[in-house]
Parts: sequence; structure tokens; C-alpha cells
Amino acid sequence: MVSFLFRPPRIEHELIMSVGLFDMHTGKPLPGRLTATVINFSPSGACLIVPKPALNGKHIFYETLNSDDYTLLLHVEQSEGADDTSTISARSVWMNSCKHLQQSAFKIGIHFLHDQKEIYNLFKKVH
Repeated sequence: MVSFLFRPPRIEHELIMSVGLFDMHTGKPLPGRLTATVINFSPSGACLIVPKPALNGKHIFYETLNSDDYTLLLHVEQSEGADDTSTISARSVWMNSCKHLQQSAFKIGIHFLHDQKEIYNLFKKVH
């Protein structure tokens, strides 16, 4: 008998956010951020598109894939015009090249280190 686990559906919704790297050894974020477009979201992960996967000489996909050295930090603005942002820690899972807005880009699948049900439910209400 095969059992299936229920997974909430991914919500397809574009959201611009910034992505940085967090150094697990120093406990501090590395300088700089990339602009990314999240194209779908679930409580456990997301797919984001970046024009290039490099940040200050570090490849954000390979640095966070099965690594204890770095994690991704996604910075989500709470509301337009507000200074409040929340950060989400994640790791890379997969990467593919793609076209986005007629430009070469990269899709990166990420897995959140902590479940993001609250943000998922906000996306569900908007979508």
C-alpha cells in the first residue's frame, strides 16, 4: 500500500525581495544583497529567480547547498512604504537557467529552515 502525504499547494505569486548570505560561523550576514523575484511559495519552500547567482564572489546556490557554512537570508518587506522587514532563512535545493523578462536568469528552488505558514496564509489571502 502506498501512502501519500498532503502538501499544501504552491501559490504562484510574484514578489520582489532581496537575498543575502548568512555566515553560520560568525553569526553575521555577509555584506550585499541580490534582488530576487519569488514566483511561487509554499509553507516549506519557494522558487526564486535571480539575474545572476553570484554575490561578492560567492555563488549563492553552491554556498548554501548541503552546507553548514552559509544559509540564504530572504528579506521580505512587511508592507509598502514600511521600514519593517522580516527575514527568512533557507537553503538551496535545485537550480536551473531560465529566461525572465527577456533576460537570462537562474531559478533557484529553496527550502525554508523554519516553516512559513504565516506568510503562506498571507499569500493565500492575496491570491
